[in-house]
Formats: sequence, structure tokens, C-alpha cells
Amino acid sequence: MLGPGMAPPRIDGGNSDGALTVSSMMKEIQVLKDKFKNDDEDHFSPYQDLEKATVLQECRVFHDANIVTQDPRRCCQLITKLLHILTQGDQLTSVETTTVFFGVTKLFQSTNQNLRRMMYLFIKEVAETCNPDDVIIVTSSLTKDMNSREDLYRANAIRVLSKIIDSTMLGAIERYMKQAIVDKNPLVASSALVAGRHLMQRSPEIVRR
Repeated sequence: MLGPGMAPPRIDGGNSDGALTVSSMMKEIQVLKDKFKNDDEDHFSPYQDLEKATVLQECRVFHDANIVTQDPRRCCQLITKLLHILTQGDQLTSVETTTVFFGVTKLFQSTNQNLRRMMYLFIKEVAETCNPDDVIIVTSSLTKDMNSREDLYRANAIRVLSKIIDSTMLGAIERYMKQAIVDKNPLVASSALVAGRHLMQRSPEIVRR
């Protein structure tokens, strides 16, 4: 309650004494909005104008062993482009999927850990839409990785296999899965447990054994 001689607070556009008013506050908000708007307009994504045909053409370098082994960064960037195209809803045809999937399997030649991670991720995302015959080709490579001395290869191969194999193929890797569950490396063991959880939904009888 105002005492004698006290004036109510200003809420108009005047701000001669530096006090905060509605008008000055709205101006500040507008300044901030304009600032962030300009920041958004200046932001540029290197993947926003990708064309599927161009990226698929570029991915032919996967068949060049020299590029795969000596320029893993370039291969990683191409897989990133492929994944971006897929996440934007641009689907690959069956022929395109087979072609690029077969090309990605050539990346098993690389020992670069970053490229290996990207390769495993792509296979896991695309394998479900591939021809079963194509999946068999990559399954043999993944099974080989399950027996690798590299824990990174073993852990990722287990996770990918659990996503792409069916009950008829599970028997071939059952022994390796059991060994992985009790592995001393926590990454391998946890990957095997996660894989078992996925496989339980498709082949509960085999997993219970």
C-alpha cells in the first residue's frame, strides 16, 4: 500500500531514471529474439544439400583397398552421409541397398577404430532391409570379429549379430555368445548380455539353453 506522497511504479515507455519498465523489457526481449534468429540463419549443416545419387557414387571408393586402409576419415564421412540420408526418410531401393551394403563390407579391411564403429553402426541400421543372401555374407565377417583379439571388434560384432541373424543362424554362434557372457572385459560381457536380451524375443528356447 502506497504511503503519502509515494508514486506508483512506472509501467509505461518512460525510462528516464533507468528503472525497468514493461516497454524496456519488451525491447530487450526483441533484441534477444533477433540475435538468436540471426544465429539460426547463420548456422549451416554440411549435410543439408546431400543428393542420394551423388553419395552412392562417392561410396564406390569402399572397393578401393588403398583408400579404406589409408584414408579412414573419408570413409567415415561417407557413412555419415549415408546415415543422414536414411534418417531424413530418403529410402534406398533394393538394388541400391545391396550395392552399398556390399561396399561397406569391404571396410572390414580397415583397422581404424573409428571407421570400424561407423561400419558396425551402418550394418546394424541397414541389414534388416537387405536381401537375406547379403546378410549371410556379412555374418561370416562378423563371426570372425567375434573371435578377434580386439575387444572393440568383439563387442560390436556381438551387438550387430544379435540384430541381424535369425533363429536358423543363431546355433552357429551360440558357443561364442556363451563365452562372451563370462568374458573378463566388461564391454564384451555387457554386449553379450544385451545381445541375449534381443535374441530372447526371437529365439527364446535357444537363449534359455
